[in-house]
Amino acid sequence: MAAIGHVGIVGAGLAGLAAALAAARAGMRVDMFEAQPEPVLPAAHIDVVPNLLRDLAVLGLGEACVRRGFPYRGVAMLDGQGHKLFEVPTAHLAGPQWPAALGMVYGDLLGLLREAVGARGVRLHLGVSVRDANDRGAIVTDAGARHAVDLTVIASGDRLPALGGAAQRPVPEVALPQQWCHVLLPRPPELERATWVVGSTGVRAFVVPVAARQAGVAVLQPDTHPASSGALRRALAAQGPGLRQLSEHWPDDAPVLLRAVSSGVLAGAWHEQGVLRIGRSAHRLTPYFGQAAAQAVEDAVVLGALLRDGHDRDALLEAFSARRGARARKVNAVTTQAAQWQLRPEAATDLRALAGQLEPLVAEPA
Repeated sequence: MAAIGHVGIVGAGLAGLAAALAAARAGMRVDMFEAQPEPVLPAAHIDVVPNLLRDLAVLGLGEACVRRGFPYRGVAMLDGQGHKLFEVPTAHLAGPQWPAALGMVYGDLLGLLREAVGARGVRLHLGVSVRDANDRGAIVTDAGARHAVDLTVIASGDRLPALGGAAQRPVPEVALPQQWCHVLLPRPPELERATWVVGSTGVRAFVVPVAARQAGVAVLQPDTHPASSGALRRALAAQGPGLRQLSEHWPDDAPVLLRAVSSGVLAGAWHEQGVLRIGRSAHRLTPYFGQAAAQAVEDAVVLGALLRDGHDRDALLEAFSARRGARARKVNAVTTQAAQWQLRPEAATDLRALAGQLEPLVAEPA
């Protein structure tokens, strides 16, 4: 089979944009297909943890991300009164020239990726849904247009097109009865690092500085609790001072991005009939330790490396599954344990120890 020269990517979210940039940097011609007619700008933050920053630097976005984000080092854990319980260090995985980690507005990172893929000549087809992808080397849109490609990459999350008409293999997803409610708020002046604040009645908040005057807040609560902006503000106001302070700057009409928590990794190979699945199309990681985003971008970086190596399609697909499958499953086990402990604390609950388990898993590039 001939070497790959033209890549088609379905889905222009984080995983798809990162994959498009990685493929274009590897010298590929790239077409992207996104069902949404306009770019989506989530009202949320993204925690650019050390292994994610390392991969963004590999994609050539390290400097731009540092300029747009808020660098920090270390993650603090506070009780509901605002007293520090402990701190989890963050490693410099991207190299000494970069900070350990940083917070960003999610839409800013997506914007940087869109600018980068545009500068690399990627053709982005907005408002175009894909109905079929098959091993005969074609992407077929809902309008019936047929685009010949050498490799199709599915990065569309839950929206899977048919693979040559074959039934889809579902990600073996386990739903966890909790939700993350994201909002952007004014940054408390003393907030200099990512911080967990543990309240009562199962309410917790993860706060990340994203700019000099702005912070991203993710309120973690049982999925039975109300998730409107006003309800979240009132829930925090009823907590101790560690969480109450956040409510004081929270407008009732602040946009809230609601994210259900689930866990699962596609069993077996991540390709079917010559089509590769990445990001949420292949793995549904919980948001803990920033690994849901980090593993999606890691998929893209590995894809770019294999494309540069000049593999034919089948060899690339096998090599990709070998490098990503077991690693993603190990990371998923750690982040799932964190979610389960948050739901049902045990005597053995120790998030700091879990962070220590995660560190060697992601210390080296995939």
